Amino acid sequence: MKLKTKISVVSVGMLLLLSLTFSIWNLNKTQKQMIDNIIHDETNRLSIDIWNFDRSLQQKDYDSAQGMLYAARSVFQSISDRKVFYTEDYGTNAVLYYNGQEISNNTPYVFDITEDAIQTRQYAVHADPGSIQSRVSTFIEEVNGRRLLILFEGTGEQYANNHGYRNFQILHYRDITSIYKFIRKLLFQSIAMSLFLCVLLATVLILILRKILIPFDHLRDAANMIAVGGYEKRVENPGNDEVGEVSRCFNQMADRVEEHIRTLAEMNEKQRKLIGSLAHELKTPMTGIQGYAELLQRVKLSPEKQADALRYIEEECMRLSRLTGKMLQLTELSGENTIEKKSCSLSSLFSQAQEITQFRLKEKEVRLETESEECLKIECDEDLMLSFITNLIDNACKASPAGSCIRLIGTKSGIIVEDSGTGIPEEEIRHITEPFYMVDKSRSRKQGGAGLGLALCSQIARLHGGRLEIKSAVGEGTCIGMRFLNEI
Repeated sequence: MKLKTKISVVSVGMLLLLSLTFSIWNLNKTQKQMIDNIIHDETNRLSIDIWNFDRSLQQKDYDSAQGMLYAARSVFQSISDRKVFYTEDYGTNAVLYYNGQEISNNTPYVFDITEDAIQTRQYAVHADPGSIQSRVSTFIEEVNGRRLLILFEGTGEQYANNHGYRNFQILHYRDITSIYKFIRKLLFQSIAMSLFLCVLLATVLILILRKILIPFDHLRDAANMIAVGGYEKRVENPGNDEVGEVSRCFNQMADRVEEHIRTLAEMNEKQRKLIGSLAHELKTPMTGIQGYAELLQRVKLSPEKQADALRYIEEECMRLSRLTGKMLQLTELSGENTIEKKSCSLSSLFSQAQEITQFRLKEKEVRLETESEECLKIECDEDLMLSFITNLIDNACKASPAGSCIRLIGTKSGIIVEDSGTGIPEEEIRHITEPFYMVDKSRSRKQGGAGLGLALCSQIARLHGGRLEIKSAVGEGTCIGMRFLNEI
């Protein structure tokens, strides 16, 4: 069941229940009030009828109980015939009793006014003690399918003693069937009106909720689009209400998902290219090693050619060793976020780097000049920083001509390596930190490079809270190094 249907059903059900409850309560109160009003009027009429009966009976002469009954019956009938009672229909609505015995009945009904019957059927009437209403017995009885309101005055013992003849009781009734029919009719009308209002409310609610829930339909459509790969899908015009807030949050989530997917795609592409480049880099030396190994096994070579073949195999094996070592280091650093740092002397790091690269510098006939402030120390991982410096020196050696000079400079703001070599084209600078990327591939492979040095340097700079900065011009040389974002 959809949300708008649930809301409509609950709302309509609550409205129907409340309206019917209120209608029944209100109609019951109305019915009781109408009956109480009739009782009040009928009680006043009964008291006037009794007063007229008493006054007429007092004017009669009689000397025995039998004579008194005859006179009372005669007064009752004569007054009924002349319609002098307050109620014009008294003749057909009144009954005269003496000591509980019926002596004259002009109604089509026979009434039971015994004490037991009165106790079980008496209608509650709120009256002040001593008032006329307090002496009137009132009850409602159903006779022949009709609802009758019956009222009669029962004289108490004290009243009877004060009026010796006063053991008479007058009863008359009022047909109130029409009131019950009227209330029942109102009840059916209330039920019909409630049902009509409920249907109207359900229709209006469905229309309103359909309009209100349109943004949720947009959310659903956007979610379905994202689920099938349409990560650019967004909820348009979210609005300023609560649904709009949900829509904006959904758009923010979709932005993060799209960004994350894009990042994963870029990483996947980089890894694919990295694996492809690695396979290509491994293929060339492995092919050469395999060819020379087969040559040595199958062909009888002179000692000089055997020495050349073994030297080539040794060089390619060393190149593969350096390649795998750098790849392992690059892989480890890519997943790192923090490193353990300690205070290191910059001059000491420069001395170690010079010692490590001295054979490479001598081979290329290049000088290395170091320059650093006295007693300058930096917080770093010594092994990583040493790898950073030696990789930069090695790259500078490859680009520098024989007899040139490489400068290694250390300051509070960073470490820089300057050379006066071939330089790097401007459009190539943003790519040289990518693994296996080489500006001059033939020259780099000839010199034993694989395009991993600057990728390592970029990762090391990141882990030390700095960035790799490169300034270069073709034919003028290159200045490359780590810029500390927070100076020492």
